[in-house]
Amino acid sequence: MGGVAEFAVTGDFGTDVFRRVDDANQRRYRYECVATIREDSGVVTAHSDFARKHPDKVQSAIDRFRSTAFLHQPINLGNPASYPSATDVMRPLELFVYLDFFRMWQIAEQEIVRMSDLARSGDVCTGPEISAVLRLMLDFNQILRAQTLITAFMPRLRHAAQTGKDDKWQNTGFSLRMIGDLEFRAGRPAEALEAYELAILLGDNPHRRGLAIQAAFAAQKQHETIAHLEAYEDRWPLPQPLAEIRRTVAQRDTGA
Repeated sequence: MGGVAEFAVTGDFGTDVFRRVDDANQRRYRYECVATIREDSGVVTAHSDFARKHPDKVQSAIDRFRSTAFLHQPINLGNPASYPSATDVMRPLELFVYLDFFRMWQIAEQEIVRMSDLARSGDVCTGPEISAVLRLMLDFNQILRAQTLITAFMPRLRHAAQTGKDDKWQNTGFSLRMIGDLEFRAGRPAEALEAYELAILLGDNPHRRGLAIQAAFAAQKQHETIAHLEAYEDRWPLPQPLAEIRRTVAQRDTGA
């Protein structure tokens, strides 16, 4: 399935664009959501560097999704008569991509349900289990469903970060960073900022610090935005998107 183009499905807040990501080290692949176009505004939000660098590919996936009739027809798995026919499927590879995505979605669904049941019951979950299910939520952009798990896991993760406790695989820091991403996509930048700041306590790097800057800026927290910008600049040169935030903040301070 090498060379599979980006494709789109209906998501929580509009149309989600996905791409396949190959993991050569583990000899497997996964699908990840790289962008979302909001149905209410038509605004495309990039979730990854790939989407920011290739807006044309994102838009092509959205256009193909909208114009491909068989993707919008009801299918009953128990009734082959409802399956797309060869005359409906002008690009056969596209059909098989969606079938593979469906398979991977169902595998993820089993784990998400299992972990959701554990979270509701109050049973103990391991660090790797938590980070793995949050990764599935983020990859498949299941923003609304993720809130239940975030509520269940956040007290434990917060305590671990505040006491500086993480395992050797750094699952806690990774989980907090992903919670930040999920909250940011949900339109909750203040909550995202808290998660990013906790992740930074367990390990500071340009990615986490940059995310904290973006969340603080989106939450209109001037003091926190400036503090994270200064912490970033103390160690690394500002990339263009963060430099633009710096300019905007400076203009606010001077009233220019």
